[in-house]
Amino acid sequence: MQYLRISIVRILLGVWLLIVIGVIYGNARLYAPSPLAASLSKAPPQLTSQLAANRAALESGAATRMQALFPEGYYFSYLFHGLAWVELAMRDASHTEEAIEEASWCLQHMESPEGHAPFPPDLPPDHGMFYAAWKCHLRGGIVTLQQASDEKQLALWRDECDEIVTALQTSETPFLPSYHGAAWPCDTVPAIHALCTYDHLLKESRYRTFVKQWLVEVEERRDRQTGLLFPHTASLPEGRAGSVARATSQVIVLRLLPDIAPRIAQLEYESFRRDYVTTFLGAPCVLEFPRGMSGTGDVDSGPLVFGRSLSATVFLMGVAQVYGDHALADAIAQTGEVVGLPWTSDGKKQYAAGLLPIGDIMVTYAHVARPWFAQTQHHPDQPYEMCAWWRLPIHAVSLLVLLPALLLVWRRWRHGLKPKQESQESSSRP
Repeated sequence: MQYLRISIVRILLGVWLLIVIGVIYGNARLYAPSPLAASLSKAPPQLTSQLAANRAALESGAATRMQALFPEGYYFSYLFHGLAWVELAMRDASHTEEAIEEASWCLQHMESPEGHAPFPPDLPPDHGMFYAAWKCHLRGGIVTLQQASDEKQLALWRDECDEIVTALQTSETPFLPSYHGAAWPCDTVPAIHALCTYDHLLKESRYRTFVKQWLVEVEERRDRQTGLLFPHTASLPEGRAGSVARATSQVIVLRLLPDIAPRIAQLEYESFRRDYVTTFLGAPCVLEFPRGMSGTGDVDSGPLVFGRSLSATVFLMGVAQVYGDHALADAIAQTGEVVGLPWTSDGKKQYAAGLLPIGDIMVTYAHVARPWFAQTQHHPDQPYEMCAWWRLPIHAVSLLVLLPALLLVWRRWRHGLKPKQESQESSSRP
């Protein structure tokens, strides 16, 4: 029995020692270089290994598994993988050929029966706004990388853009529904981004007047509770604010808005940063609801941790890069390299052992974020502030784990020192 008791104590001490080592390692790793690139014209150093892991996951059926967990799990898995490749090639042209191939492969899956199965086939434009907008956005990225050289792809893209404009022009609302009776304003933004991208790439003004009018109608439906331009949901058929602006949708809007309306984007990001960006143990993160307002997580946000949204925080890492808020982006990225437990093997980098592939794909998409053609008009007049000592609360909490270890070492040192001192004193006696 005594032997068993000693064995259990040794096991517990071993587990405790592993925890202590993990805490020390995690605190030290917070100071490791950020996985993000220092410039939007450079590729993050580990991005290709992340993309390789994501491709392997998709080939093994990860998108189908994600569909069982999220309403758009299949679609989003291929969408963000394709967009990550597009924006990688926009940073580093040496990846262009492979990016076109990968993004086209993703687009084929999005257009497959399994890709549009969750979406209503009779809802204009083309299975509802969510499906149509993001598909048009990705195709625009492919055409951009091709420099509009593929006439067939360009014609398809133009037709999709025209179909979206027609649907919006014949609607009472600037926010078309994605499902019957349900509209999310952020779902329309990728479609508008595609229209602006078309005009920029083709040096045309095909959609300029329409986009200006759309922005006027959006302004009339601003979320009055937060002052932000886009509420989380919109009522139908008129498109008035249905619920308060939430981080899950705002980070999508903010990522695309600089290419649509740079000055508006600057103001929106400043407001969002003030009212939604917070910390948890010093590490920056995002509140799903604005300060002073509480709510519960749902299928859009996922579970909330003390009101904080993990998915919105991951997206903010990319959004902050877009707005030149690099210190904030790096802090989120460095924290993610600790919390996410990344592991690279055989040229593939995964987080949390790849248990949630769409999470890895979203992180990759955030790591490579950049505007498609906007310059710096949406950057702040003064640099955004970021506390240089943001890691200190994490270190302070970590001491609660390390303190028992330090006390144990101190007691052992004291007990070991005492007999030695007594022995020295006795040997000095005559």
